[in-house]
Amino acid sequence: MTPDFRIHVDSQDITERIRDRLLSLRVTDEAGIKSDTVELTLDDRNGLVIWPIHGAELEISLGYQETGLVRLGLYIVDEVEHSGPPNTLTIRAKASDMRQSFKAPQTRVWDNLTLADLVRTIANEHGLIPKISHSLASISYTHLDQTEESDLHLLTRLGRENNAVTKPVAGNLIFATRGEARSISGKELPIIKIVASQMIRHRMTQADRGKYVAVTAYWHDPAKAERVPVLVGKGKPIYTMRHTHLDAEQATRAAQAKLEALQRGTETLSLTLVGNSELMAEGKLALNGIRDQVDSEWLIQRVEHQLDGQGFVTRIEAETPK
Repeated sequence: MTPDFRIHVDSQDITERIRDRLLSLRVTDEAGIKSDTVELTLDDRNGLVIWPIHGAELEISLGYQETGLVRLGLYIVDEVEHSGPPNTLTIRAKASDMRQSFKAPQTRVWDNLTLADLVRTIANEHGLIPKISHSLASISYTHLDQTEESDLHLLTRLGRENNAVTKPVAGNLIFATRGEARSISGKELPIIKIVASQMIRHRMTQADRGKYVAVTAYWHDPAKAERVPVLVGKGKPIYTMRHTHLDAEQATRAAQAKLEALQRGTETLSLTLVGNSELMAEGKLALNGIRDQVDSEWLIQRVEHQLDGQGFVTRIEAETPK
């Protein structure tokens, strides 16, 4: 198999112009609010590489000549570095949808709405299409305060309370249950099977000691003017959440989400394998051929694709799904 790539700059294909100058191409895909990134390093011998413009759009595709390329996304150039000798030009870019307006602090009040209403309103304000899991859409709030808090932080906070991830991507604003592994269109992503012959290196860590089996959250009862505990799970040790929620329903959802997060974090996987551009954050993979405790389904948290003189490899950070 012959690794291959394609790069468009502001819709113009520059692949052949830079093919013999490519030193390294690295694309990172993150779950949640972390911005997806690209780092492109070129041989700048003779100073003939056109200096990139900040704000230029890079469209990146990776794969193999024999099986075709996969479009990985659209990115905006935000940093350029020149070093030497030998002279090299490094171009760094971030996902185009992680716009600054999402990070601007706002102060406002949200009353009597569902999560679907909130996601739809914020998406429309930023020119995006709202995409929310059906299981989350009808969750209602009588009151929410957004005080000097960005829209991105607000959605992330609500995501933590509801075991969800949120991210602007490909013109959409995604708010989805963590681990559902759904594509932008809402279709179920396939579980990608990985066998031992595709793996270069793996590390699986299992940390059961001291694992929490229950979570306590609190809500404020205005009639009694006191904090009321809600317990999710059974047994000990018990994790106690500090934040006080508005009602019992919110406290219960937050405690359930925290318990699932604590349980997910007990088993983690780091994997380096032969390059596979089909793998993406929030997707799932299934290992086979190592041993029983490792051969299972994993939820991908971070993917790094790298193409350089050594070939094409993919590095993955994953955890056990819900």
